[in-house]
Amino acid sequence: MPLALPHLVNVATPVTLPLPEPQILWPTFRGYGEHGGSDSASFPSLSAIKARHAAHPPEPLTAFVEAARIAQDRIFVLDDFLFKPKQGQSQQSRYDQILLWLRDGLVANDIRFLTNALGDQAEQSAIRALFNERIAKINQSEPRRAGAAKIEIRFTLGRNFPYMHDRFAIIDHELWHFGATVGGLHHLVNAATRGWNAEAHDAVRFFNDAWDGDEDAQRGGRHG
Repeated sequence: MPLALPHLVNVATPVTLPLPEPQILWPTFRGYGEHGGSDSASFPSLSAIKARHAAHPPEPLTAFVEAARIAQDRIFVLDDFLFKPKQGQSQQSRYDQILLWLRDGLVANDIRFLTNALGDQAEQSAIRALFNERIAKINQSEPRRAGAAKIEIRFTLGRNFPYMHDRFAIIDHELWHFGATVGGLHHLVNAATRGWNAEAHDAVRFFNDAWDGDEDAQRGGRHG
């Protein structure tokens, strides 16, 4: 059952939402998931796999979208191919899927995406402008709980922290682990786990390490 959106009040301290029980979810296709949705608690059937594979764009993981949209504090995403769409999918449709995480009235005010380089500097600037425009509209929509929201996007993961394979997200105090693109945006069979305590697993510290980058990597040093 989707979590209810909290009532927005103009106070300085964000609400702490309870962590859900740890679980594993597979993004599939509408009608093939639990209760007729697209999120499945078990490996999808062959028909669901084919339906998802043919979709343009593939269905997102609904549970993640809902969690991001009611975030009270932060949304951190670490994904080397966050903005890279499926072949045949438009670049704009990928942006639109991610923009859905950022609803009108969003309470979280610390939003950071860390990914690989994409296109040239002009394209990266255009992506930042698109998401900053969305955040500006959120900030204008209604009173903020704890000041204006801010989004930062860095395209430095592969260059400054070239050690990543998996993809992660931190929403408030919850750690998500993804087998493919964060948010369930990859069209092949993949799963996500959620419900892990980000602090208990040192996830925020790790994200900040990746965000700042490794000085040896930035100097072009050799590693392992």
